[in-house]
Amino acid sequence: MPSLIEQVHQSYSPLYGLPCWNARHGHGSFLTFEFGEPHLEIHEPQQSNPSHSPAVQKALSRRRAFVHGEWHLWIYCCDWLATIHGDRVGESGEAGRMVQAAAALDGQVLLRVEADLERGRWYFDFDLGGRLETRRYVAGEPYAKPAAKQWHLYEPGGHVLTVRADGFYQHVPRDASPDERAWLPPTAP
Repeated sequence: MPSLIEQVHQSYSPLYGLPCWNARHGHGSFLTFEFGEPHLEIHEPQQSNPSHSPAVQKALSRRRAFVHGEWHLWIYCCDWLATIHGDRVGESGEAGRMVQAAAALDGQVLLRVEADLERGRWYFDFDLGGRLETRRYVAGEPYAKPAAKQWHLYEPGGHVLTVRADGFYQHVPRDASPDERAWLPPTAP
């Protein structure tokens, strides 16, 4: 079993040299980035649980289509800061600036991904001076839990690499059962 750093290098090395595209700010402070060739993903309507809100029931009853890249990076439950040549362009929690941050990184080529596991930080460096730094939530914030998932990388082979704030990770098939989703420690045994 590889260490977290080995797994990250394995999963991200095909992305190095590729531009991200369709960088977007999503719900809350979520960010998403696409890499590689685009493909269409269609989600068929679903039956919802009667206990779901009317808005959720309505959303689930629709067919939805998305354009994704071969790789899809989802910055999830964490704080983040986006800079260009060291100048801050946006940060999680800044409503208007989160869209600007995604736009500033859109189209930039990913050069490397590095970690500071002790501090729960990840650095995504881009060719035009862009840098996205993710940070675990600080104590007292909503979702400030060691098991909070910082990011997911959806890979073309159907696997998903998910990293938590405490450095534990999963690299599992997208449709893995709960029994197959064991969290691995950051260092290999």
